Amino acid sequence: MAVRRLPVHPNLDQLKRQAKDLLRGVRNSDPDAVALFSEFGPRRIDRNNARLSHAQFAIARSYEAPSWTRLVLACRMTDAIWEDDAETVRELVLKHPKLLVENAIVRKSNWGPPMSYAANMGSTSVIAMLHELGAKDFQSAF
Repeated sequence: MAVRRLPVHPNLDQLKRQAKDLLRGVRNSDPDAVALFSEFGPRRIDRNNARLSHAQFAIARSYEAPSWTRLVLACRMTDAIWEDDAETVRELVLKHPKLLVENAIVRKSNWGPPMSYAANMGSTSVIAMLHELGAKDFQSAF
């Protein structure tokens, strides 16, 4: 099964529904759900004992995120940039400093880290704040 691609503006509610649907599918022995769970889910979990957290992990990994937590952070970061909400971006970066240099949507793309993503979106207040926190100019991010 191929990895999935997050959209440029991922929707956390949709990802939560995908995890719930995956868990339901695994419990009902749906072949597609079982295949996705087997490939991306925790290795030591029998699908008969699967829980929502296991399905969330599988969904995250299917989108090239290392964990559900990182996928949630990607959604929160991109939402804040789309809304030009510099304060939320600041809070996220201060709490999770690696977000400053990691790809905003967890996969390699031309959207890049938050500074580049904000530049693509024209989020001027986010760009200024990220620059204050030490982010490189978006051109040097590539």
